Amino acid sequence: MTPDPPALPELALWLRARRVALGLRQDEVARRTAAQGGEAGSVTQPYLSRLERGTRPLSALTPARQDALRRALEISASEWAARTGLPLFSPAGGEGDALASLELVRVPVRALATAGLPLSEDPGSVIDIELVPAREHRPGMLVLEVQGQSMTEPGGGGIRPGDRIYVDPGDLDLREGRVYVLHVPGLGLTVKRLRHYGEHVWLTSDNPDHPPVRPEEATIVGRVYYHQPRGTRL
Repeated sequence: MTPDPPALPELALWLRARRVALGLRQDEVARRTAAQGGEAGSVTQPYLSRLERGTRPLSALTPARQDALRRALEISASEWAARTGLPLFSPAGGEGDALASLELVRVPVRALATAGLPLSEDPGSVIDIELVPAREHRPGMLVLEVQGQSMTEPGGGGIRPGDRIYVDPGDLDLREGRVYVLHVPGLGLTVKRLRHYGEHVWLTSDNPDHPPVRPEEATIVGRVYYHQPRGTRL
């Protein structure tokens, strides 16, 4: 009787699942790492294959290659650190300088409450601290933890309860397909996507069970430009 093959390490499964979720082949990820980190950050397709099979550990990569792979797979710095346990900064032989862009900014997290605006000067509304990569940080940004299901897609995708969203209060121009946090009198805060239907403009939910809102019925808090834990820009 042929014995079962050994189970893949959790990190190997996670890397492969992330690549598959992005719809990328291994060679496409390899090209992305070269574009992100140059020769010092390039992870070849054969090496990526070994990482996904669990025959090579992530820790064997240089810091520059770890960073390039993280960015190629669109994984946030905070999720990478939490999943891998690997440091985001390394003094290793000069290549650690390539990680200078991974400076993290501490931003308070507030719940996407059912009423009231998320005021940055209200310390009582803080529920956690988010470590935001410097390149994703914007002046006056808000980090909100989603509580409702207005943007949860059928099948469980989209923005789900417990996810965190980065909001730019300085971006209030309504554009097709973009996602916004808005305050609706009597309903409180919610997340909606702008859609044009002929001559009409609506702020709609990705969840069809939630009704749309006309822009003139709401106050726009800001545009959602980043989604955690997916680590994706919106």
